[in-house]
Amino acid sequence: MSNFSFFCLLFLCVTGTSFGQIARVNTAADSASYPVSIYKEATAFSQNLYNGRQYYLYDPRNEEHQFFDTRKWMKGVVRYDNQQFDSIPMLYDIFKDELVIKHFNGDHLLLQSEKVDFFLLNNHSFVRLEAGKDITAQMRTGFYDVIYDGKSRAVARRAKQRQEKIVDKKVISLYPQKNFFYILKDGKYHSAQTKKSVFNLFPEHKKELRKVLRDGHIKFRKQKDLAIAKMAAVHDELAKP
Repeated sequence: MSNFSFFCLLFLCVTGTSFGQIARVNTAADSASYPVSIYKEATAFSQNLYNGRQYYLYDPRNEEHQFFDTRKWMKGVVRYDNQQFDSIPMLYDIFKDELVIKHFNGDHLLLQSEKVDFFLLNNHSFVRLEAGKDITAQMRTGFYDVIYDGKSRAVARRAKQRQEKIVDKKVISLYPQKNFFYILKDGKYHSAQTKKSVFNLFPEHKKELRKVLRDGHIKFRKQKDLAIAKMAAVHDELAKP
C-alpha cells in the first residue's frame, strides 16, 4: 500500500470516529432536553390558568363548610380567559363566590372571577352574570347555576352565610345555605322564590303548571330547583306558536 493510500485511510478512520462521537453527544443532549420540551408544550396552554393568587382554606376542621355541595375536590370544566380547560380539580366557595382550583404541586389557587365565563361542576352549570348588563341592577354580580335553559331561562344563586356558636368554650363556624331563584322572561330576570311568583310570571298557564307539579309529586318548597325547571319548561312548550 502506498504512503498516500495509507494516510487517506487513516484520515477517514479518525474523522469517522469524531463524527460518531459528535453524533452521540448531540443525541444525548436531545434526549435530555426532550422531556423538558414536552413539558413546556403541554403546560404552555395552561399557563394562564395556574397564575392566580393562593387560596387559604379557612375553617377546615368544622363539620359545615363554605363550599357548594362538598368540600372534596371534584374534576370539572372551566372556561377561563377565553380558553377551556377540562378535568380540573375544583372547589366552589359560595360564601365568597370564588372558584378555587388545585395546582399540580397541591397548592390551592384562586381564579379571577371576571375571567371565568362558565364552569361545570358536579352536574351543575354555572355562568358569570354581571349586574346591570346580563342581569338586572338589583341582582348581584357573580356565578349563577343554570337550572333550565330554553326559550325562558331559570337560574339560581347559591350562597352561604357564616355564623358562629360557642360549644364547650370553642367557637364553631356554621354555614347555612340559601338559594335565590330567578326566571328570565321577555329579556328581564324576575324573582322566583315562591310558587305564587312563578304563577304570576306565567298566568296564562297556571292550570297546567299546577298539574305538572301535582302529577310529578313535586313539592315546591322542598324541591325548588326541580319545580322551577319543570314549570319553565312547560311554559315554553305551551307558548310555542
